[in-house]
Amino acid sequence: MSQFLPQRWRLSRRHFLRGAGACLALPFLESMGLGAGNPSDVRRFVCVANPFGMIPDAFFPTTSGKDAALPENMQALEPLRGKFTIFSHLDHGLNGGHSGTHAFLSGVRSNEAAGMPHGNITLDQFCAEKMAGVTRFPALNTSAGSNDGGGVELCWTRSGVMVPSIQKVSRVFQMLFVDDPGDKASQRLARYRRQGSILDAVNQQAKSMNQRLSQHDRQKMDQYFTSIREVEQTLQQEQAWVTRPRPKVDMKEPKNGTVSQQLPILFDLITLALQTDSTRVATIEVPGAFDTGAVGIEAKGYHAYSHHGKDPKLMAGMRKVERYQMDQLARFLTRLSDLNMLDSTQVLFGSGMGDGSAHTNKNLPILVAGGGCNHQTHVVMPEEQGKRVPLSNLYLTMAQRFGMEADAFGHSKGTMSGVI
Repeated sequence: MSQFLPQRWRLSRRHFLRGAGACLALPFLESMGLGAGNPSDVRRFVCVANPFGMIPDAFFPTTSGKDAALPENMQALEPLRGKFTIFSHLDHGLNGGHSGTHAFLSGVRSNEAAGMPHGNITLDQFCAEKMAGVTRFPALNTSAGSNDGGGVELCWTRSGVMVPSIQKVSRVFQMLFVDDPGDKASQRLARYRRQGSILDAVNQQAKSMNQRLSQHDRQKMDQYFTSIREVEQTLQQEQAWVTRPRPKVDMKEPKNGTVSQQLPILFDLITLALQTDSTRVATIEVPGAFDTGAVGIEAKGYHAYSHHGKDPKLMAGMRKVERYQMDQLARFLTRLSDLNMLDSTQVLFGSGMGDGSAHTNKNLPILVAGGGCNHQTHVVMPEEQGKRVPLSNLYLTMAQRFGMEADAFGHSKGTMSGVI
């Protein structure tokens, strides 16, 4: 309906009703155009990742192009044909097995971050920088369970700090849809003001020092001032959201559970978070604590099945774990499509591990859906050395489509605009 409204009636989520000294935040309205069939109004990004990769023949089609036949494990995606692309031969050129998986969403190992223009910032945090103050949560980083049995270590800030994921669905729900009690909101406001006053004091001291420093040190101090200003802006933006009511949704607070129980709930919560414009950037981790018994196989543990060594029984078990993940991803994509949100939401599925049994970080399992891309079902990238395309090229393309003004990301050498 909202696509037929005159432009002058397009309202912002940040509009308020004001009068007689009162200020009331507007509820979510269709006239705001969010999630109502207007792909150009907002751009969103979601990443779903696991720690142990995928069995190659269960993930990659054997032929390329739009008509490529999907492997059995990917059959849940068949109704979505034309809305996703699987990429072969994309990776970051890293080695080390588990020690290289933390670079999946950045392309940069943490120990080489200092020499990179953006450090080892991950794609979600990179895009989230554009969202500061625009949505309640610039990025919402979640996990379907604990990191016991192998963590994804998915998200990293520009300063090289790993962002912890929220591991309980009840907590995700509370953050999104439950307002803080008055006393707690007041405490948060007081904390923001206190932090702001500390930064003011540090800023004044730093400026007085600047007069006695060498030119080289002044450059360092300029960088320091920039960091302070960024923190100040973040505090101001976060403070503005403290007193704004959270959206109300037709969903009861979920109960926490195992990975297989929480994963579908997380997908539902992220859908609601996007739909209510609570965030436009989100990540979902499928952790190593996945309860394998839930998919009808012996409870050896996800990590143990990933070390299948081509043993038929273990491989069959691993395929069931991976099939479950693909079924849940397909359900999520279908829901976004039904809500007319898929074309405005770039969804990335993948892992920093290619084949978990071989402990290789090559030929990572990469799937991109939605985002209004020219999807090809299966694209086979060049495999020869010297012609290989960095996975960061895809990330740079996705960042630009999100609206980031960037000409590089990680170890990118260009974009993939002509491919997808």
